[in-house]
Amino acid sequence: MEWLLGIGGALLLGVVTNLVYDFAKYGGSRLGSRVPAPHVRRTSLTAAARAHDVRADGLAPLVTWSAARPLKPGTLVTGYRGRVVRPHVLDGAGWADEVARQRAAGAAGRTAYVSRLTVDHGEHGAARVCEVDIAESDYAECMATTRLGREEPAATRLLREALDEGLTSFVAVAPPTMMSACVAVRDRAGRLLLLRRSLAVTTFPAQWTVGINETMKYRDEPGAAEDFYALVHRALEEELGLLPADVGPTVITWLGWSEPASCYTLVATVRSRLDAAEIDRRREACHSTFEHDMAVWVPFTRRSVSELIEGGTCPDGSRRWSYLALVAWEAWRAAQQERA
Repeated sequence: MEWLLGIGGALLLGVVTNLVYDFAKYGGSRLGSRVPAPHVRRTSLTAAARAHDVRADGLAPLVTWSAARPLKPGTLVTGYRGRVVRPHVLDGAGWADEVARQRAAGAAGRTAYVSRLTVDHGEHGAARVCEVDIAESDYAECMATTRLGREEPAATRLLREALDEGLTSFVAVAPPTMMSACVAVRDRAGRLLLLRRSLAVTTFPAQWTVGINETMKYRDEPGAAEDFYALVHRALEEELGLLPADVGPTVITWLGWSEPASCYTLVATVRSRLDAAEIDRRREACHSTFEHDMAVWVPFTRRSVSELIEGGTCPDGSRRWSYLALVAWEAWRAAQQERA
């Protein structure tokens, strides 16, 4: 017993000696820095929000990125392949006839989709590269893929069976379609932007989205080709009037397949250096203002994000929402990574 008291006394004497030394040398200014800061657990989403499976919304994740393994402009290698002619899963489902019908109805315009995607799974930090090939499609092909995938049970089944084979196999046999970017936008105060799509748009009219959506264009003019990051920047400029200097880094966290739209979907999050009022002013004067007829900024809190993920009531009292769960979840995940 005596030896325990001796050890305890020695330890106590050492602590007191160090405190006296610090006080004498630094006037007590470093005492606070020597006390371990308590670990504060970040507030998590509700159990129902955490349990939400985006597959129930028809969204199949192909690649996700985290703070430990982020996607950055320097780790994204993009190739541009022009028109890629190859067999695909909808060849036997009347796809060519549907493309012809869409063209006859006036669908036109150059679009783009992923024709090859390779993600390095090695543990070497310097080797974490995402290689993407972008191929050219047109709007008639996109609409044909969307209509068949959404309305024809045989086409839906073929696409799901291909998805079940995994990322590499699916990308190799997916039909020409489009790449859509969903961009969650927060203002300087951290509030999250919700938008209602107008009745003027051909896809998902009157539905609510978290942030903006834009489709990749295929361009082969020198310096005009779009990768994932350029697509996000163009979306911000055309739909909100935001330039790269107006926002912080683009954080891309999710790439997958959307069954409702039969296309690839990319999810990114940005935080603007501007307040909501200035962003609204720019949005009302920008190129694509006709695409939305209502904008609402909501607090970026556990409660509001959880309600979005759980499919709560939209600001107009409806429940007409599109991708709210996925994009709200990814925006929250990106913010947590930011604080990590």
